[in-house]
Amino acid sequence: MGNVQQSVTRFDPKAPVRISVRPRSGRQRNDGVKSHNSRKSLVEVLAARYPVIRRLVGELSFRIVARRFILSEPPSIPIAPGFGDTFPRFLRGQSNSASFEYVADIAELEMVREKARRAPDVLPLAAETLLSPPAEWLNGLRITLHPSVCLVQSRFPIVTIWENTQSDDENGMIDRWRAEAALVARPFLEVEVRRLLPGGYTFLRAISKGQTVGTAVRAATAATSKFEVASNLALLIEANVIVGIHQPDELNSSMNRGKSHHDVH
Repeated sequence: MGNVQQSVTRFDPKAPVRISVRPRSGRQRNDGVKSHNSRKSLVEVLAARYPVIRRLVGELSFRIVARRFILSEPPSIPIAPGFGDTFPRFLRGQSNSASFEYVADIAELEMVREKARRAPDVLPLAAETLLSPPAEWLNGLRITLHPSVCLVQSRFPIVTIWENTQSDDENGMIDRWRAEAALVARPFLEVEVRRLLPGGYTFLRAISKGQTVGTAVRAATAATSKFEVASNLALLIEANVIVGIHQPDELNSSMNRGKSHHDVH
């Protein structure tokens, strides 16, 4: 984090943050106290949204870069729930160094956790309804994921880093510095972060775009030879993020034929 902190602290922490806001009818006060309180409150909003970034780069560095972000992207008034969603993109624009990319990836993970928290409540399918279909039908299945599902891919171990910051242990060591991808979702009350298996990001991204399981499997297999269909489907079921299964026409026809045959007898 030293490189990030040194780069960030080149910014002037006392630089004024000018926010152009149309005053409400009957109220046009814009004194220094009000301006100061507005700047402070906006920084606090970002600090609450990005506690891991604040911890990684340090309090002073975070507040300096937060002020610059507010200056570059003044929010609407009242502040929208999505204020701060573009903070990771802003961080990437500050430098193309690996240290900034690393921090921006962690920020993106924090950002999508908040997006998942704001997502609509939808009851996932019960695990017993997700028994594996026959292999000849699996390829044509389409899966609808929970609206809170977000995917993040990084060349850094972002899930491990995020997990290490969830405790007060300052000595969390990363044994293997490697790329990781995350599945973030809120199927029930709490937002959950899961480390994806090899090829899982490509597989789930295809699924989320409405591709069939067969198409998603082929894409993931092309991305890595380590991809395993069964384990990735099991992760989906364990994560409780499946809200719909759309069967291929062949399966519907077979089921209808079976039902008619049963009715005859």
